[in-house]
Amino acid sequence: MADSVAPEFARFVAAQRPGERAVRLRGEGEIGKSLFLSAGEATRLLPVAARRAAGFFRPTTRTEVIWVEGESELAVSLDKLKIAFANGLVTVTLVVRCDQTGEAEIRVNFACGAPERPAGLYAAAQRRPQGPELIVSTWGDALVAFAWQCLLGLVTGLANATGKDARGNLLVPVEMVATPRGLEIVPMARHRFSGSSGLTGTVSR
Repeated sequence: MADSVAPEFARFVAAQRPGERAVRLRGEGEIGKSLFLSAGEATRLLPVAARRAAGFFRPTTRTEVIWVEGESELAVSLDKLKIAFANGLVTVTLVVRCDQTGEAEIRVNFACGAPERPAGLYAAAQRRPQGPELIVSTWGDALVAFAWQCLLGLVTGLANATGKDARGNLLVPVEMVATPRGLEIVPMARHRFSGSSGLTGTVSR
């Protein structure tokens, strides 16, 4: 199911490229037409990636998940996330709640590629997210990891929705570039060592 394209991603790409047929790249490593989305569009699509990051690949009415660590519990919303862009910077805002703090926002910053400083799909996060100390001290690592999975799921899901390669594999993202206007995603045909290559194994004697 992880290699399936979410309907929301497919509809977004189709609306961005009306009348265009699905891309089928021929050679491995071949670059496809880039896709652009604004912060508003990304925020609307981010819950789709959040549900998948939480393990829900089929339609669900769940709007949050509960994390448990010893005697501590944290409710993480799957539909209140927000995302913002600056030059070379992506900020993912998660909404969480616990008995001690009530509902709170957690902000995770990712430094990534910019127009004058391409970085492929690389992103670097702060060690600790921004938010209430009580939550960050216990859940900081998990929140950063979840925010990254949401961002990566968004970028990958949209790249997947742009088409397939000659072997039938969904395209993958090779670069993301953030600007104040939004996020540009560059899809690429997979190399043969990635995905279903059709290669057969050999045994050395």
